[in-house]
Amino acid sequence: MSTDVGPPDGYTDAELARREARDAEVRRLQAAGRCYQCHDQQVAGELLGRETVIATRGPVQVSLAADPRAVGHTIVGWLPHVPDFLALDEAETAVLFNAAREVGLALKAALGCERVYLVTMCDGEHNHLHLQLIPRYAGTPIGSRRLVDPRRPLRDASALTAAVRERLGAAWPA
Repeated sequence: MSTDVGPPDGYTDAELARREARDAEVRRLQAAGRCYQCHDQQVAGELLGRETVIATRGPVQVSLAADPRAVGHTIVGWLPHVPDFLALDEAETAVLFNAAREVGLALKAALGCERVYLVTMCDGEHNHLHLQLIPRYAGTPIGSRRLVDPRRPLRDASALTAAVRERLGAAWPA
């Protein structure tokens, strides 16, 4: 499994068409007042890709970013709708951030990255609070620039999810 994501414009025509169709469906759902992540769970991952889901445990779902900034860019999502992490109580905060730590350790072990950066997002009315885990590999410059690196196509999703799942173990059902 390669950690080389290639050039920022590395989308094939087919990948670009899938991305544009997905983004159009996300906009349609949002305009209709629907959460696209909840919709995707109801249709078994047809929108974001079944192979992107690594595991779900309680209120936390872990999946690969559909357009990663680095190989292994992972989303640790909080399934109940909340405006941001400040709406979580202490126990919920512990569940979410402990999950992120476990997944970060699994990413590091599975992919051999040097660091795993964490950033939180929860934008818009119809979105889920989620933590983004962005691996940084040897030879990659350090710093916050990694958080705005160009997005690239997700490739080898099945191999990536399997590698991280294996490191997470039985405590994280697929």
